[in-house]
Amino acid sequence: MARPHMRLGMLLVLLMFMAGCIYSSTPEWGTGDGQVHVDIDGDSAEVKSKMGGGYDETISIVGCGDSQMKVSGMLISSEIYSEHPDLDNIESAMGAAVIIHTMTWSSAESVEEGKAGRISLKDWSSPLNPSEAVGSKLSDNENDWEVIGIIPGSENIADGLNVLQHWHQPIELTGYIVDADGAPSSVSEENCKLEDQKHGMIVTKIKTEEGVVSLDGEDDDEYSLGDTDIFGGWTFILFFLIFGVGGGVGLFIVSTMVIRQGARATAEALLGREGFAKALQMKKDLKQSKKEGLESAADRAAKQKKSSGPPPKKKSKDEDVAISGFSLDSVLSSDDDDEGPQTFGGGNSVVVTSEAKEIQSSQPAVTSIPEISNSPMPSSGVVSSQPEPAKRGHFSASMSRSSTQPTQAGSPSKANKPVKRRAVKKRASKPAEPEPEPVTEERRASIADDEEFSDFSF
Repeated sequence: MARPHMRLGMLLVLLMFMAGCIYSSTPEWGTGDGQVHVDIDGDSAEVKSKMGGGYDETISIVGCGDSQMKVSGMLISSEIYSEHPDLDNIESAMGAAVIIHTMTWSSAESVEEGKAGRISLKDWSSPLNPSEAVGSKLSDNENDWEVIGIIPGSENIADGLNVLQHWHQPIELTGYIVDADGAPSSVSEENCKLEDQKHGMIVTKIKTEEGVVSLDGEDDDEYSLGDTDIFGGWTFILFFLIFGVGGGVGLFIVSTMVIRQGARATAEALLGREGFAKALQMKKDLKQSKKEGLESAADRAAKQKKSSGPPPKKKSKDEDVAISGFSLDSVLSSDDDDEGPQTFGGGNSVVVTSEAKEIQSSQPAVTSIPEISNSPMPSSGVVSSQPEPAKRGHFSASMSRSSTQPTQAGSPSKANKPVKRRAVKKRASKPAEPEPEPVTEERRASIADDEEFSDFSF
């Protein structure tokens, strides 16, 4: 939120400094394109203007007897022109137009601020025919308000027409009323007052509260664009340059010195006097070495990087990684009859090769596994004559028995014979305690009987 306020403040300050520079363009003096020139000779004046379609005529002028006309009052509104593209009559030579509430100078000075007349205009391209946006104040105040088109009588008058842009101030115009087509003269000879409302006037002097614009620019209270009340134009510019710009530069220098002094004191407090002195000496040595042409470590490293060229490109992750001991070409060039290795038991840890298949085919086939009777045992304690199954041994022992078991399992006569059991006699005096029923364990086929565990060649 601080930045918009800061920008607005800077803009307002800039506008205050440029208060005397933002004005409308005034007509140029001369006889070339876009210029106006007036030459007064007695009761006539030669007017040349190329601000519009072109005008060059000698017209009659009217004063107040042997002197010039004076029109005074309160300045209500004004307009400055630098060109008239649609006009080719006397109005094309008018560099400004004003609406004045006619009264004496003292009466105009006594008007309270905000009490002066106001008017809203829609179009004022024709100096003597302004068009109102709202109402009809011009026609309602026809006897008091005058519309005057100003033709500058000299170059200084043409350059100083910006003084008319300060509205609601006392004004007094001195000059001659023109008598030409489009601006007829209507001046009372008895009291030198204007009878109609619209007049053209060759002005030789403009007097306002802001200053005076004279014919030759030598008045003691001469108005100049950019003047201020106390200093004036050029004095204010010099004051701003000296105290504004110079003061800002001076404050910057002083603040920089203060910051450096504070940093020096802090470094001296942290490093101590001896360390600070060594640091200063090292700084001096570095400067001296640079002057002598010695290179620092950073400069040497930078030169080495430039001389070594661009760094090697990093390998992308998508590149294949070579596996030691594995040849893809030998796998692809293998015999078509070889079905290739197969996984053991559906897993991924053991692989069955073609050699293992050959060994499996050379072994005798196992027909079936003898069934074990699941009939219920008698309630009395019976000792089974079936031998106790052997305990499981080491993995190598199971492998050694795998050669003999298939022959026994292959004879159906022994497997189908009933198992003989011996009855146990009971004593009459003492009933026999029922022995726990022995748990019959199903004889588990060896690893050699399983088709899936047929080979363990690694």
